[in-house]
Amino acid sequence: MVKSMKNLGKKTLSFLLKSYSILLRELIDILTDIASSNDFIRIAYLDFVPRPDDIFIVTYPRSGTTWMQMILYQLATDGNMDFPHIAQVCPWFDRSIMYNIMDGSDFEKLPSPRIFKSHLSYKRIPKGSCKYIYVARDGQDVAVSYFHFYNSHLNFKGTFSEFFDKYFMRGKVQFGLWFTHVAQWQKHENYPNVLFLKYEDLVNDFKGTLQKIINFCGFQIEDERLPEIMERCSYAFMKKYEDKFDHISGMIWEKGYKQNSFIRKGQAGSGKEYLTNQQKDQFIKELNKWGLGKLSDENILILT
Repeated sequence: MVKSMKNLGKKTLSFLLKSYSILLRELIDILTDIASSNDFIRIAYLDFVPRPDDIFIVTYPRSGTTWMQMILYQLATDGNMDFPHIAQVCPWFDRSIMYNIMDGSDFEKLPSPRIFKSHLSYKRIPKGSCKYIYVARDGQDVAVSYFHFYNSHLNFKGTFSEFFDKYFMRGKVQFGLWFTHVAQWQKHENYPNVLFLKYEDLVNDFKGTLQKIINFCGFQIEDERLPEIMERCSYAFMKKYEDKFDHISGMIWEKGYKQNSFIRKGQAGSGKEYLTNQQKDQFIKELNKWGLGKLSDENILILT
């Protein structure tokens, strides 16, 4: 009886602690969301100063955003592929703010022309004399691509039908309802600083659509450069450099992590290459205090 009461008490305490942890995490999430929203308002609408030659690439997700980043990068630079991730040369504007990757001063340091990626609706995008290129894609194709993205990157386990009916068509996905997003931007397609493109035109008439982008942005591109630009913006070329475009590798780059650096050397004795004499003395003093062992003449720890 006493043993049963003890087990019941442990289970009750475990349940209470688990519930308390869940409550704390939910509270942290709420406070984090509020702080992120405040930061976005402060940076996007107060600190950020648009320039006339700024270019915003705007899409609903899975509508050719990364492709457009590569196109604009190739047009605005020499097209060198020595960047670690496309986000370095064409930052994701909204994410950079929401995740404290960049602030107003960081945006100000970027050289002109600044090119930004965004999934913001027309109502939320910072307004100014800058240029906006919006790419709309057939919502049916978007749903399929978004489903595969949710499956591969966001751990969605359901079927396509479940995703389409319960999430996509109800706007219960990142960046809301496709219909609302496209309709807002389409209403402004005749504005002089808005270029409204169709993804299907990029696929079926890339050269003609590329020329539209060049004319809209005012780039001076020599004719002999066009074949190289078109080749570098091809699926085959970008696939070879997929790690420079992938969402997950972008998150790794944002956090400053270095890939292929977890397993470093697998050697003993490298501490002597880094520690100063003072640091070695400090370590030995603490080692003796704990009675764990001693250092050999080669500066290798021998446990006792």
